[in-house]
Amino acid sequence: MIRRKQQTVTFKTVNSDFENLHFSSGFSFWFSLYLCHTINQLIFVKMKNFITGVFTLMAMSFSFAQSNIDVTAQIGNLNTATVSQTGLLNINSLTQDGNRNTADIDQIGALNMNTAESIGNRNSIDVDQTGLANTNDVSQTGNRNSAVTWQLGAFNSTEQTQIGRRNEASSTQLGLGNSVVQYQDGRRNDASAIQVGIGNDAYQIQLGRRNDASGLQVGSTNLLVQYQDGNDNSATNDQVGNNNIAAAVQIGDDNTSMGVQVGNSNQLYQLQLGDSNTAIDVQMGNNNFTWVAQSGDSHIHVGTQMGNGNSMVVTQSN
Repeated sequence: MIRRKQQTVTFKTVNSDFENLHFSSGFSFWFSLYLCHTINQLIFVKMKNFITGVFTLMAMSFSFAQSNIDVTAQIGNLNTATVSQTGLLNINSLTQDGNRNTADIDQIGALNMNTAESIGNRNSIDVDQTGLANTNDVSQTGNRNSAVTWQLGAFNSTEQTQIGRRNEASSTQLGLGNSVVQYQDGRRNDASAIQVGIGNDAYQIQLGRRNDASGLQVGSTNLLVQYQDGNDNSATNDQVGNNNIAAAVQIGDDNTSMGVQVGNSNQLYQLQLGDSNTAIDVQMGNNNFTWVAQSGDSHIHVGTQMGNGNSMVVTQSN
C-alpha cells in the first residue's frame, strides 16, 4: 500500500475477512483502488460458485462512487426478486433456479454481504442487513422452504442450509460478532435463533421431520448447540448472561428438552437417546453444571439450580 500524508485510521474487527482494512481521510485514487482490492479478496473467500469470477471483475472496475454490487440470476418461471442496497460496498448474489421462488433482499450500511440460492419451487428468502460487515449465506434445495435473516449491527454472520420440503429457518441478530448456523434436512422442520449482544454462537441441526428448535441468547459469548435426528423432537433454550454453554442432543422421536440459564458461566448438557423423553432444566446463578443423559423411552427429568457452583449429574435408562 502506497503511504500518503493523509491521516489513516485502522479498523480492527473480529472477522478475519476484514482484518487490516484501512480507510484514508481523502478520496484518492489509491484509496479507491485499495477498497476494490479488499472486496476482491473477500469475494474469493466467500463465493462458492462461478459468480466469483464475475464479482471479481466488477469489483476491480467499480469506482468509489459506484459502491454497491448485485448479481441476480433467475432460471425458470414466475420467480420474483426484490433487491435494495443503500450505502457503501454492499454485495448481493442471488440465484433462483426453479419456479415461483421469491426473494426480498435489503442492505443498508457498508460491506454487508448476502449470498442466497433457491433450487426448486416456491421457496422464499427474506434478508435484512443494517450496519457494517454483516454476512448471510442461504442455500435452499427443495420445495416451499423459507429462510429469514435480520441483522442489525456489525460483523454478525448467519448460515442457513435447507434440504427438503416446507422447512423454516429464521435468524435475528442484534449486536456485534454474533454467529448462527442452521442446517435442516427433511420436511417441516423449524429452527429459530435470536441473539442480542456480542459474540454469541448458535448451532441448530435438524435431520428428519417436524422437529422444532428455538434459541434465545442475550449477553456475550454464550454458546448453544441443538442437534435433532428423528421426528417430532422439540428443543428450547434461553440464555441470559455471559459465557453460558448449553447443548441439547436428541436422537429418536417425540423427545422434549428445555433449558433456561440466567447468570454467567453455567453449563447445561441434555442427551436424549430414544423416544418420548422429557428433560427440563433451570439454572439461575453462576458456574452451575448439569449433565442429563436419558437412554430408552418415556423418561422425565426436571432439574433446578439456584445459586452458584452447583453440580448435577442425572442418568436414566431402560
